[in-house]
Formats: sequence, C-alpha cells, structure tokens
Amino acid sequence: MGTVAGGALAARYGRIPVVRWSYALTVLAVAGVVLVPGPALYLCLVLASAGLYVPFSLHVTLGQDYLPRRVGTASGVTLGLTVSVGGLASPLIGALADATTLRTALAPLIVLPAVGRLLPRPLPEPALPEAITGPRHPRTADAPERA
Repeated sequence: MGTVAGGALAARYGRIPVVRWSYALTVLAVAGVVLVPGPALYLCLVLASAGLYVPFSLHVTLGQDYLPRRVGTASGVTLGLTVSVGGLASPLIGALADATTLRTALAPLIVLPAVGRLLPRPLPEPALPEAITGPRHPRTADAPERA
C-alpha cells in the first residue's frame, strides 16, 4: 500500500517533496514504535511501515532519472545498497538489544528517517523521462497515427 500511495502522491506533488514529507512523518511513527506502550504501538507500526515504503519506489525512479544512461546501475545501487545496509545493521541492533533492552537498541533508529528527510533537500526534481513527455524512439516518432 505504501508503494502505491507513494506513486500516487508523487504524481500529484512531485517525488522529492513526497520523499521528504514521508520521512518527516516516519520520524514520529518510529518514535511511537520505540516509546509508545500498549495497543497504540500497532498504529505506530502501521504508520512507520507505510512511511518507509512510500519513498521506496520513488528512490528507484529518482536514481534512474538521475542516471538515465545507467538505469540498471541506478536500480542496483538503490536497492542493493539499501538491502545490504539493512542486512549489516540487523545483527548489530540485535546484539545491542541482547546487551541492553529492545527500546535502547531501537532508539537510534528514530534518527534515520530524519537523515532521510535532510539528504534530498538539495536535489532538484529531475525532468520527466521522454517516455512520458513524448516519443524517444525514431520509429515511434515517424509512425503513422492509428484511428
């Protein structure tokens, strides 16, 4: 649901603003996961999950638009780096939770969406790809219109 919502919001407001606002709201949701006790925790989990998935596909498409001649590289770095960093951090967070408490181990994660909010600030919204703005293949441009 977060990925679909991200696409719809990005079509209306632009990808960079949606990424920034998604991470801003995710800071509050992750703080709720860490600090809020009781049944309200479940609402925070849903909001944190959605907030983290909203920008996921937008990162991939932004990377592809910033590197239009290296679409595969942009996708691989975007997804591969994300999954790799998560895979490396998970055992560290688990070890910290074993040594202290789960709340202590998860508390530093509140800062990560804030960093995600700040990093795209200087990025301009890339121009729409030619596939959306018009034909880019010579044969497509010269093809007769069909009735």
